[in-house]
Amino acid sequence: MSKKLGNTNLPKEVLQGLKGFEDVFEDYVESEEYKELERRKYENAKVGEQYELQHFLEQENARLSCLESFLTKKIALNTNFSQTAKLTALQIERKRVLREKLLNEFKKLDSSLQKNLAQLFNSHFN
Repeated sequence: MSKKLGNTNLPKEVLQGLKGFEDVFEDYVESEEYKELERRKYENAKVGEQYELQHFLEQENARLSCLESFLTKKIALNTNFSQTAKLTALQIERKRVLREKLLNEFKKLDSSLQKNLAQLFNSHFN
């Protein structure tokens, strides 16, 4: 049996059926057509690897650009012009206004809040 046919993944039965055609297969494996086919397969695999590498590099470039923007612009803006104190003061004021509205509703005996709470307690404890 030929070395070229011996390296195939064909079952032994198929190889026995091909006995006598080893010379034809060896001639084909040595032909320019086979070499061209193998070269195209290798180039296609190489192009796939290049695409994967290019895709990785593009993603890495985008990630590094975002990181650079964050480190140079956004952190500097945050440290120089922080809005944390203003936002905290705004939320404290909103909380105070909401608390006043709720307390005013609790103080009214005929408010809808008082009626709903009374109905809830009466239904639960009866």
